[in-house]
Amino acid sequence: MRHRRLGRTELQVSELGFGAWEIGWTPVDEGDEVGRLLNHALDQGINFVDSSAAYRWSEELIAKYIGHRRQEFVFATKCGSGRVQQPDGEWVQTLDYSAAAIAPQIDRSLQRMKTDYIDIMQLHSPTYDDLVHGDGIEELKRAQEQGKIRFVSLSADDDAAVRAVEMGEFDTLQISYNVLQQEPTQIIAAARAIDMGIIIKEPLAQVAFEKPRPEGEAQRWELAQKRLAPGVIGDLTRVEASLRWLLGDTDVHTAIVGTTNIQHLQDNIDSVGRGPLPNDTTQAIAAAS
Repeated sequence: MRHRRLGRTELQVSELGFGAWEIGWTPVDEGDEVGRLLNHALDQGINFVDSSAAYRWSEELIAKYIGHRRQEFVFATKCGSGRVQQPDGEWVQTLDYSAAAIAPQIDRSLQRMKTDYIDIMQLHSPTYDDLVHGDGIEELKRAQEQGKIRFVSLSADDDAAVRAVEMGEFDTLQISYNVLQQEPTQIIAAARAIDMGIIIKEPLAQVAFEKPRPEGEAQRWELAQKRLAPGVIGDLTRVEASLRWLLGDTDVHTAIVGTTNIQHLQDNIDSVGRGPLPNDTTQAIAAAS
C-alpha cells in the first residue's frame, strides 16, 4: 500500500483509508467480524482510520480490536456532532461546536479509544457560521497544547470548507470529492496551496451504484451512466474506476472508504494497488459529461 505525507503534518498515510461509520452500528459485544475486518485492513497496509463521536460504537470497536496495534495506524476522529445513548437504549444526535461542548467530547473519545492522544481531531460538519462565530477551534488548539490531540482539522464542504481554508488554522481538510462531484477541485487546490492535508470522504459517489435511479439524485445518476459506462471504463468495475480516478489526483492524500464486508475491503485494496487509471481512460471520463 502506497503512502503519502499528509500535508503540513509529518504523518504518512495510506492512499486508501478506512472509514469507520458503517462498523459503528454493530454493538461492541457482537463485533468479532468487525475485529477481523479491522485487523485485515492493518495487515494489508491501511494505516489511516477515520471515526467520529457520532458513529455510535465505532470508537469502542476500534479500541477493542486494534487498540493493541495503536502504533500501526493514524487515528482521526471528530467532534461537534455526536450521538449519546439514552438509558432506554435510544441514540440521540447532538450538534454543538462550542468549546464547552467539544472539551468533554475530546475526553470521551480518548476514554473510548483507551489512548493518551488522538492524531487528528476534526470538527464534524460545522456550518460557515460555526466557524465564523464559534469558539470550537480554540478548544481544539487548547487540547493540542495539552497533548490530547496532535493536529486540528475539520470535515466540511462548500462555504464552510472555503472558510476553513481562509482561516489557515486547520492542518487538514476532509471534503467530499469524487468522479461525479468534481466541483471541489478549487477548494482542494487552495487548501494545498497552504499545505493542508487532503482527506476525501464519499470517494465512491455511492449514488452512482444504485439502481434504479434514486429519487432526488437524478442528475448525478445520469452523469454516472455517462462517465462510468462500459464504453468509457472498459472492463473495470465502477468502484475500481472511481477509486483509481480519485487517487490519480496528486492533491489527494487519502480516500476513506467504509465497509463491513471483508471481501469488499480486499477488492478496494487490490484496486488501489493497480495504481491510477491509464491516461486514455481518465481522458475518456473527462470527455463524457
